[in-house]
Amino acid sequence: MKIWLITHSEELKKPSGTGRLVKEALQNECEIIIWSRVSPNKDILKLSPSNTLLIYLCNDEQDRFQADITESINNIIILDGTWQQARKIYNQSPYLQKFRHYEIQNIKSAYKKRRNQKDIGLCTAEVAIQLLTEYQHPATKELSEKFIEFNQ
Repeated sequence: MKIWLITHSEELKKPSGTGRLVKEALQNECEIIIWSRVSPNKDILKLSPSNTLLIYLCNDEQDRFQADITESINNIIILDGTWQQARKIYNQSPYLQKFRHYEIQNIKSAYKKRRNQKDIGLCTAEVAIQLLTEYQHPATKELSEKFIEFNQ
């Protein structure tokens, strides 16, 4: 499994961003892609919709992936930014619409570094921790510990 963080450029400037924690824990199993509205990343464009999921809220039930992700999914895309930035990335990137959506549900965020967070939302590191837990990935513990320390 590989995690692709499509990161808003403003997110990299913020000390409260957790995407870098994911990259540190996963190393080569994580790519940080700086989002560009006019120049989509070539590697993202090459990803197959059959084995790639986009972690994003789903309005259309038929686009929602509901099977065991560990069986058939090799690539996971996470939009890394505030809710407003993630919505902008999604709405202005038609190529993301081809991927099935996956929602992490019934988990309350413990993230304390930012205000104005949605009740249903998780920060990037929390999303990655949930996914790594599902995959029983060996980096789960390391990322969880880094996040707890960072979130103090």
